Amino acid sequence: MAQEIGRRAPDYRSGCGCKIKTAPDPFPIRRQHRASAHFSSAWGWSMRLKRACSAALLYAIYAVSSARADTAADLAACADERVKTAMLPIEQLADAEISCTRVLEDTASDPDRQKAAFFRGLMRFLQVMQADMALDANADGSMQEYKLPTQKDVAAALTDVQTAIDLEGPLKGEALALRVTINQTIGQPDGVVGDIEAAMLAVPADATPFVQRALEAERRGNLAAALSDLDQAIEKDARSGPALIARGLLLRRVGHLAKALEDLKTAITLGPPYRRLALIQKSEIESRTGDLRASFDDMLSAARETGDMSAEDAHAMNMDLMIRAGDLALDSLKDPAAAEGLYNEAAKLSPGDWRWQLGLGRAAEARGQKEKAIEIYNRILDGTHSVPNLLERNDAAWHLTRLTQPVLQRRAGEFTPGFEFGIVPENPSPDGLKRLAFTIGSGNYTELSSLPNARRDAAIIANRLADMGFDAIEIAEDIDSKNLINLPAYIGERARDADIVVVFYAGHGVETGGVNYLVPVDAAIGNETDLKTTALALQDLTAAASKARRGALVIIDACRDNPFIEAKAVASSRGLARVSADPVPERMPMGLTVSPTPAANNVVLHSTQPGKTAADGSGLDSPFVIALLQTLSTPGLTMDEVVRETTARVSDLTDGRQIPTAYGDASAIRILPGGAQQ
Repeated sequence: MAQEIGRRAPDYRSGCGCKIKTAPDPFPIRRQHRASAHFSSAWGWSMRLKRACSAALLYAIYAVSSARADTAADLAACADERVKTAMLPIEQLADAEISCTRVLEDTASDPDRQKAAFFRGLMRFLQVMQADMALDANADGSMQEYKLPTQKDVAAALTDVQTAIDLEGPLKGEALALRVTINQTIGQPDGVVGDIEAAMLAVPADATPFVQRALEAERRGNLAAALSDLDQAIEKDARSGPALIARGLLLRRVGHLAKALEDLKTAITLGPPYRRLALIQKSEIESRTGDLRASFDDMLSAARETGDMSAEDAHAMNMDLMIRAGDLALDSLKDPAAAEGLYNEAAKLSPGDWRWQLGLGRAAEARGQKEKAIEIYNRILDGTHSVPNLLERNDAAWHLTRLTQPVLQRRAGEFTPGFEFGIVPENPSPDGLKRLAFTIGSGNYTELSSLPNARRDAAIIANRLADMGFDAIEIAEDIDSKNLINLPAYIGERARDADIVVVFYAGHGVETGGVNYLVPVDAAIGNETDLKTTALALQDLTAAASKARRGALVIIDACRDNPFIEAKAVASSRGLARVSADPVPERMPMGLTVSPTPAANNVVLHSTQPGKTAADGSGLDSPFVIALLQTLSTPGLTMDEVVRETTARVSDLTDGRQIPTAYGDASAIRILPGGAQQ
């Protein structure tokens, strides 16, 4: 069975301590790489990073024939400063590397040798990055796997950088900063603090080391220290694009939305390569604060940006952003006609991508064109037949089922039999055990940030479990406080009549007082301290599922930043008339805490480690859901095997930055049918 699932963008969280969503790279060229990585989870990833430039201009000085002139010409071709802010073609990077090598082989002065060593190291590093990112789509539209470079891949670049550091000259500070960037990228943070401090001493007026130190502080969770360093960076250079964007995103994260917008507006005025990224982030804040038209306009402006990359790469990036603008038009502005136009524009940029086709199907639904929507979803299913786990395929199947299956009256917040969603188990368990699944997707929160993928993920997991042989599937969407509190009693009663129970929850979850809580969709921003009475303690849900005769697996995809922080900021800054005066917290409450060990033969699986946040992209790219779908395609697995395989796949998809954590043991319980029960 094919195991290719979805499209996944590179995640540079290890490269800087966090994704570009929370802090950009101090090297603008890598900042743009990472901007593309975060905002283009499905845009083709043939990222060859070609920027239009004139080779004739760069090499004109080669006409001089003397040895001295040749060295000068080689140095000019080698030390092309544009590589720091522009996406140059990989072929030109290779030519520049050759020129740098000729300078190093000649009898150049130490400053010239330092320059050549620095730029050769930079050229070699960028070639590694760009070669690894040149991933063409498979024939069915799915993407190849992306892998970050290893220590071996960048060894030659690091050797050159060390040479530049050892030589006397003006580039010592830049060389130290480049080594920090390389080591952060490959996930080797040891020693970067020393390099950052050395760079500060070498070039006291440079803002770059302060940005890098801020990234390290944020990676460790020290938000106050990170903000202090970013403030100092901007004091040194008020137009430092990386510092402005990093500070804007950090301020957004801690709820200082008005200040965040000020930084992003300034970054927009800097033009390429900062304008596009700042527009996207500004759009996201405006969407949360209810300024939907401004949010749409900014996203559309970002989608029409030019001049920051080659035409080919701009097509890929703009296609992704065009789809996001279409989603805003459809879901926020309730304008399906405008959305359809944007999806069609995206189709011209990338005809083989499945996401704009999904958008057209959704737009047809919104316009009441049922037959047209059904035709589009069937076309997606026909085109992705060879990759049953492809998330776009699952999404199309979910929409198609809702359009074509008879649906009874839905009861918001209560469990509904899967057949009302068109999810009907057709493969009875061969071992005779009764398997029951409950999937919960809460996304439409009234005051907290919405989670647009939660309901879809719950339905997709339910569908997969039905395919694998579960006897009964029950689904709940957007559970409010009343129904959430009653959940354990309902599940416990049903679990007593089942051999094996699986519970999947996608929605908001928080930790307070050492207890993990699942948050209802009607949670008020002022009642965070009242979670004991308004939310559901995860341990109560686990205890209820554990009443199954043989065992239970409770899967929790709820590990994000504390949603109450942003919700309070949104409520207090509607229209952004009032600037928050609250201090930046030393540390940000994140994720869930350790779950109590359940009874024997029962397991609780969190999507990531305690105190960490899980990746939850804006598109079809949640690595936890991707990995879970892959694992659930394999029959006959025990609970422990499901946990191990899912954990390994998530770690692989995120290059070790997200590692699901399980509590409990059930090595003898075969959760998935497919063989004799152990």
